[in-house]
Amino acid sequence: RPAPAPKRPATPSGTVTHQPHQQHQGQQGHQQHQVAAHRQPAPTQVPSPRTRSRRDTGTMQPAPTAPSSTAPDAPSGRRPANRALLGVAAAALTVIVGLGAWALSGDDSKGKTGGTGGVVDPGKTSAPPKPAVTKLPIQRAAPAERPVGGHHDSAIGKNPGAVIDGKAATTWETQSYADTSFGNFSKGLGVLLDMGKPVKVSTVKVASPESGGALQVRVGNSQSPTELSLAGRGTASAGETTITAEGQATGRYVLVWFVKLPSSLKGKIGEIAVYGSAN
Repeated sequence: RPAPAPKRPATPSGTVTHQPHQQHQGQQGHQQHQVAAHRQPAPTQVPSPRTRSRRDTGTMQPAPTAPSSTAPDAPSGRRPANRALLGVAAAALTVIVGLGAWALSGDDSKGKTGGTGGVVDPGKTSAPPKPAVTKLPIQRAAPAERPVGGHHDSAIGKNPGAVIDGKAATTWETQSYADTSFGNFSKGLGVLLDMGKPVKVSTVKVASPESGGALQVRVGNSQSPTELSLAGRGTASAGETTITAEGQATGRYVLVWFVKLPSSLKGKIGEIAVYGSAN
């Protein structure tokens, strides 16, 4: 008869035989809790579905990288930039307005000269200065007439130089006629002045001892009265009569004559002065 199997020692009361197993489980759970805490991403980052699925399998995945600093700013970040752009645009507009005002004021002074030296516009040529009007020298005086029917005045050739001798008391005269129209023997009687060269006539002053009579001034390059151009008209008066030339009164010869006699029925001239410039 075989001997009975030995009995195990009795376990003290209150002692749990599986304590080593629970301690091992507790240590393992604590380690898993630390690993899980280590693997949890930052609270602000949401892991992708792929990361979650891998985490469920226990595989460690790297944390998502932070967004690049070159990403577009949030809408609230654009407001300062927009304000800066508006400030730059306002400054540019101010500069443009200032330049426009300066250009307009600069145009007013462009091409003008000041008393101390102004600005001259090289793109514009100024008109040549007008020649000064002065008393022109007269080389000689000769009688002039326009006879009718072959009649010639016998008095006009006696003293034609009296009109340029500088003495108003000495006069050039015509003969006496029956009426102011020369008795139909002439169309005009006067003195032809040789200026020595072409001139531009401005005014002619005629000194006469009496009033009345119609005077004409003709200018040209011919000694024939009919080929000279009419430059001006006037009525003789006692003292001095000024006849202003009209148009381009230019030429070497200046004719001053009566086309109608005064009431004395005789033409008289003391002095003649021609004013103008060299042509």
